[in-house]
Amino acid sequence: MTKKEWLAAAILTFITFLAWVVFDILHTRSQVEISAKVQQIIEPINPEFDISGLKSTP
Repeated sequence: MTKKEWLAAAILTFITFLAWVVFDILHTRSQVEISAKVQQIIEPINPEFDISGLKSTP
């Protein structure tokens, strides 16, 4: 490859990389709204486990 071809390849690679970064930033910044119903469904459960119900009485 000649120097001119290497330069063209380097410029195209740089433009591709720059476009990739810009589109990734735009994609990350886009906000998605979560409805109240979905928010209620995805709330975490209580991590405390009550083992008193598992104990058997003699």
